[in-house]
Amino acid sequence: MELKDAAVEKLKAVLKESGKTGVLRVFVTAGCCGPSIGMDLVEKSEPGDLEVSNKDFKIYVDKTAVPMVENAVLDCDEQGDVIMKNLPKPEGNCSDGCSCGH
Repeated sequence: MELKDAAVEKLKAVLKESGKTGVLRVFVTAGCCGPSIGMDLVEKSEPGDLEVSNKDFKIYVDKTAVPMVENAVLDCDEQGDVIMKNLPKPEGNCSDGCSCGH
């Protein structure tokens, strides 16, 4: 997983504004088209998490999410929101009107 500087700076700002300490944790969650990637700010890692870092910022990746995010890029979109790009396409059928964009 690649961490872009823009995403790192945005996450640092969010943590500072909230007065929280912690890190970003990436995990697998249920989605409308099968497994999806979720992200949350947490205080500590979970057993088996892989640590990914960029300079002085680190994130934790749940071991089940590692294969899904190994080629992913954590960046910011045009509005400055943190997003994950380059994820594998969902395996499920998304033609039933869901809003996931696939």
